[in-house]
This record gives sequence, structure tokens and C-alpha cells, in this order.
Amino acid sequence: MAIRVQSLRDLAKIQHYYGFRYLLNPSVHEKIFDKLDLPQTYQDTTKLKVLDLYPGPGQQSAIFNNRFKPSQHVLMDARPDFVKHLRELSSTPNDSFQLYCKDPYEWQSYTELIDIEKRLLPSKKNLDSIHNEFLVLANLTGMIGEGLFMQWLACIGNRNWLHRFGRVKMLIWVLESTAMKILATPGGQLRSKCSVVADTFTDTKLIATMENKNLHKFGRSVLDAHKPVIFSENDTWMPTGKAISLLEVNPSSHNIDLDNFDYVTKHLLILRSTPLCEAFESLGHGGRDYFTTVIKDKKFLQKCPKELTSSEFLMITNAFVNWPFKPDIYMDFIDVFQDND
Repeated sequence: MAIRVQSLRDLAKIQHYYGFRYLLNPSVHEKIFDKLDLPQTYQDTTKLKVLDLYPGPGQQSAIFNNRFKPSQHVLMDARPDFVKHLRELSSTPNDSFQLYCKDPYEWQSYTELIDIEKRLLPSKKNLDSIHNEFLVLANLTGMIGEGLFMQWLACIGNRNWLHRFGRVKMLIWVLESTAMKILATPGGQLRSKCSVVADTFTDTKLIATMENKNLHKFGRSVLDAHKPVIFSENDTWMPTGKAISLLEVNPSSHNIDLDNFDYVTKHLLILRSTPLCEAFESLGHGGRDYFTTVIKDKKFLQKCPKELTSSEFLMITNAFVNWPFKPDIYMDFIDVFQDND
């Protein structure tokens, strides 16, 4: 049985939105799902399992479920006003649509859901392609959203959390400012550790974003390449607040030395605007002499860390691994995801 799709006017009656913002226009959601072309990945949706994190008012959840009819669709949310609303929504005679009242921020919530209670049991797939039986939906537009997104990126690289089951696609609503950081291209003002990590471990696409005066800050190359669905602020609730965007995150297959890659990228990006020939000393005493000897391209040595592609960071990491006098990277205490706001 189809799940009732409620209008923005009805959903605006929910008293608290807890600082999150949601797209609440069914026609825009349909345009987004048209653009995503999910059946290309999930050809047999009778096997598809969906974990929906912070679904809130549940309009996107209902539209998704009605359209794709997954075998199981678990909505994880613990915010009282949303739980009350979602409990009514999930009471429809649809066995696949299930509410799980735990906090998506807590690691233990996933342990209980999957490993202890066994309420959701995703299949495990190899890394040859995107997992075709498991999908994650999420809204991270609240205060904790950006930090939690960065943790999830780290989980993709480490292949833990939900990514122990394979290359699991994630469709995540974030603040526009977060999307800009994630999609920042080499040489851009916003290029930082998070965009390098996203480049290296995922193929991330801008699927939809709100029309506003800052749209141009994505850069013409991103907007032309991704061609996002543009929607109005009037299509969202709460009615005021920061602009939001939808990202499609497709994990990549990799065999990267994570610890050394993390050390190299975070140290170099602290000196993001310093030429490499000088910044290399931040990797350890004698680093300038070593790297300027093993890297012969003098033009490359004049590049700044913020201008590097992920493949160039990997090349430097490989050189670092082979450095006989490299420092002990486990005696390092610099924050992993430093940003330059």
C-alpha cells in the first residue's frame, strides 16, 4: 500500500525541526530521483535495503518508498516530535517501512540495529562496483552535520561502519557551505583536507541545491559538470536558515596506505598556500632536502598544497613511505580534518 505523501503546509505543523532543514516539495523530489536514475544501480529493488537517517518529516522517505518499493526501508530518528510523526507514517500497512527510534549520531545505534537486534542485515558485496542491494539516505543539515559527514568520509576510507558491507552509495542532504567544501577543486579558495579526502575515496556529485546569491561559489566547472536540480527556498522548511544541497556519494575502491596518506595531506594542507619546496619540511626534519631530490619536476615543486590533485597527493605519499628517515607518524597530534573557513 502506498504511503501518504503530506504537503509542506501539513508538515510545517510539526512543532520542532531541531535546527534541520528539509526539502518538502514532492515534484522537486521526483525531479531529483529522475536525475539520480537509481534503477541503473538497483536493478532489482525487491532486494534493496535502505537505511534512512534523520528522515525528519518523512516526505522524501514516503516518495522514495512509493516509487522504488524497496524490500526494507528503516527510518532511524530519535527526535521526539519527528518520532511521533514518523510513528503515524510508518503505521500504514507496509511491512517494508519501519521506524527505529535511535540516534543516528551514536555508533551504538548501528551496532544494536545490525549486530545485536539484527533488524537490518545488509548483504556483503565485493568492491568491484557500487553495492546494488543497500542504500543510505541522510539529512545532515543540522549543527552536527558537517562534522558527522567528515566522520562518514573517514569511514569510507577505512571501510568500517556501514561501509564494511561494500561500496555503499549515500544520498546526503548537507548545508550548501559543506557541499562547497567537499566539492572544492584544486586551486580553489575552499580546497582543504575534506575535499581531498572526498576526491580520493569517493565520486561525489552535486545532485540538487537551493537557488540563492551564493550559488556561483560552487564554481562554473562544478555547476556545468553536475547540472544540479535547482529549487526555491519556498520549497523548504524551516522557512529561514542556511541554504541546503543534496550530494550523491559513491565510494571508490582503493588500496591506499591510509595512515601515511592522512599524515601527508593534513601536514601539507596546514601550509596550503606555501610552495611545496618549502612545505615539505613540515613532513619531518630533512623533508625539504629529501623530496626536492626525489621529485625532479621543478615546476611541480613550486605548486602549493591547495593546488594538488588527489593523484598528486598519492604520489607524494608514496615518496614519503619510501623515505628512510621519515618520522614516526603515530606520534602526531594534529587534527585530521582541519579547515580554513
